[in-house]
Amino acid sequence: MLLLETEEVQIAIPIMKPTLEKVQLAGQALPPGFPTPFLFADGLSSVETLLTNIQGLLKVAVDNARVQEKQIQQEKKELKMELCRERELRESLERQLTAELQSRATIQKRLKKEKKAKRKLQEALEFESKRREQVEQALKQATSGDGLRMLNDAGIPEMEVEHNGTQHDSAAMQGTLWGT
Repeated sequence: MLLLETEEVQIAIPIMKPTLEKVQLAGQALPPGFPTPFLFADGLSSVETLLTNIQGLLKVAVDNARVQEKQIQQEKKELKMELCRERELRESLERQLTAELQSRATIQKRLKKEKKAKRKLQEALEFESKRREQVEQALKQATSGDGLRMLNDAGIPEMEVEHNGTQHDSAAMQGTLWGT
């Protein structure tokens, strides 16, 4: 019996041979995307079959990883392009905003000047209205030639000097209103 046990132990383990010949002989159909078939062919050991199957799975995994890497690279490229477009859009909007703010500041300055000119014109108008009322009252009171002569000597020349000065200021104010 001892001899029998040693004979069983001495059974030779097959040496790994190139599996290409055996794969071709197996004639098994390949599943899509799988480079080598699952082998259960005659004459191949289960270890060889297992290694061949593992090798096929690794090749499929590598191919899938390459495809995923290509997809990731494409997505990165698309995201970079989108980022560039958004950056350009933001910069364009910032330039527009700056231009609008400058325009607004210019318009506010012009509005302030126009308000100031309007106020001065309003004051000049009020002054002229008061002067006109005074002249009309003086004319009403003057019924005699002495009253008119007194009005001519005292009031009218003084009023004309003031009126000419005010009229010059009014013309200057109107010039600023129309941008001259």
